[in-house]
Amino acid sequence: MKKIKYLFISRISSHYRYYQKLVNWIGPESKLIKLKSVSFPRLSQYKKVTQLDLDELVKVHVERKKVRHVWLAKNQVLLALTNGFYKYLEFCRASYYFKLFRDNDIENVILWNGMKQPNKTPYEVAKACGIKTQLFENGLLPNTTVLDPQGVNAKNSLPRDPDFYLNWKYTGDLDQELSNELVAREPHKNRKVHEQEITLPKRYIFVPFQVPNDTQIICHSPWIKSMEALYAELEALLPSMDESIKFVIKEHPSWPRTYTKLHDKNPKIVFANNNVTKELISNAEAVITINSTVGIEALLLNKKVLTLGDTFLNIKGLVLHCTSTEQLQRAVQNLPHWKCNQSLRSNFLNYLKLEYLVEQSWNNITNFERHVSAIYSRLKVPYESNF
Repeated sequence: MKKIKYLFISRISSHYRYYQKLVNWIGPESKLIKLKSVSFPRLSQYKKVTQLDLDELVKVHVERKKVRHVWLAKNQVLLALTNGFYKYLEFCRASYYFKLFRDNDIENVILWNGMKQPNKTPYEVAKACGIKTQLFENGLLPNTTVLDPQGVNAKNSLPRDPDFYLNWKYTGDLDQELSNELVAREPHKNRKVHEQEITLPKRYIFVPFQVPNDTQIICHSPWIKSMEALYAELEALLPSMDESIKFVIKEHPSWPRTYTKLHDKNPKIVFANNNVTKELISNAEAVITINSTVGIEALLLNKKVLTLGDTFLNIKGLVLHCTSTEQLQRAVQNLPHWKCNQSLRSNFLNYLKLEYLVEQSWNNITNFERHVSAIYSRLKVPYESNF
């Protein structure tokens, strides 16, 4: 039985091509395999598979389908059939990976994100088999990459204690300045928006819409489950706010549909879908986000941030976190008097860049040797905060 120290699993995609480069550089102790899309059930693994919670395994996938296809959520019979189909599909896939991991000596399994299908199943099976895992994700700061042994986004390994960052001392070179050059997101290929850049209000709070079927909303937004619900929360805030302040919304470019029914619903809530995000943040008095990376971008530009969902940014003194309509109303009313702890903000952002994140974005590598060497070092010694 050949030992595989680092097993990369991916669909044929940009991630697969990136992993191929890593495997070629790391050498024979690593291997890349194509993710199994369809499999016959391995009945020899039946007992092991039944130890998994199949409902939980398909829950996120089905919820994402319901958001994407509204008709599915309205038809309970079709929904039940869909749920049953995906449970069987993941049962078969899980049985395949239980056998694969049993028949091979694998030390680490490396995947992307780990919360979405089809990656979720081999990730959960690897954990059930006691195999160490590491997860890739897009970087939290411009031109960076995430590689975390615990999870991504709200499930990542970053400390949530403000004292950890306030007491953190970096022993290396702090002359590297944090870049606030934000990376523009490419629009979805099916997104058809022909709006013009608008003249921004003199005073406003910026609210970025997010992809409604992304795990950030499905899994990490306990009380706001749609962008329509977020809009309703903003409308409810208006009567208690200074009349000179408006909300400015930008729809997420990766979502193919636009919220045209909301565009002219309230004159104090305006849409700026064609404006540059950095400009929208820079000129805002604050940013309200569920858990978008715009929250980090706002911190980079030294803006006040209110978060409404689960996120690693929910650190006392760094952002204002709201878990209900009442808390949000109080936070917005208190916003003129609230100040972010600047020492905390500076240390937090520097810690992200210098200790947690891997330098260079996985899909825009300018110094290949340096990036891959950093990834390999992180694979050998996974991130651990020691808090």
